[in-house]
Amino acid sequence: MIPAERLVVNPYISFGLAMCLVVVVSIVATAYLAVYFNRKAKADLEQALSPLAELIQGKVDLEEAEVSGTYRNQMVKARMANATEGPGRVWQTELLDAAGGTAWMYTSSLPKSDDANPRIEFETREPAIQEQIPLLSPDQVTGVANPRHERFRLEYNPESGFLRFVVPMQNRRDIPDATKLEQQLAYLVRLGDENRAVQERLIAAREKAGANT
Repeated sequence: MIPAERLVVNPYISFGLAMCLVVVVSIVATAYLAVYFNRKAKADLEQALSPLAELIQGKVDLEEAEVSGTYRNQMVKARMANATEGPGRVWQTELLDAAGGTAWMYTSSLPKSDDANPRIEFETREPAIQEQIPLLSPDQVTGVANPRHERFRLEYNPESGFLRFVVPMQNRRDIPDATKLEQQLAYLVRLGDENRAVQERLIAAREKAGANT
């Protein structure tokens, strides 16, 4: 028979077993919380994106945080994306309106003081484009953004054919609701009409100049 004193577990072994148990419990709890918060985040994202997908009669892609469909018979996408100019996230609304021609980018930054106007930068190889698109004037862009309170970007890429509206996001609560998205899309449709007319004039002018040389 084993003496009772030999049945006493070494305190170092007891401590080691207890720590192992704590580690196992922590791993299980962490895994559970990760799964829970991931599911909750996806549920919240789906709840925010579903009305947008309904507006454009499209679908939700939770993995890409994106909705895609059509608006006034034009293909559209709206999604969260990584900012190209630095860390952070942005909301992008895109409308397919391939007009060919020249790319341009309109960036509106916050004014430096309360009584100053927003700072506007326009990048393109054809500076005349800005003046020939009335919807890019400061009093017109208020239909899609608030230049005095938020930074935003409008751009046209002839290679992809997309007109794009981009605004920074602080968190997922900055996903626009259906009313806001419709305002963005309605503005982009009108902007597409003006951009197409300008691009056609510039293309025709270049072709005429080339024919005369």
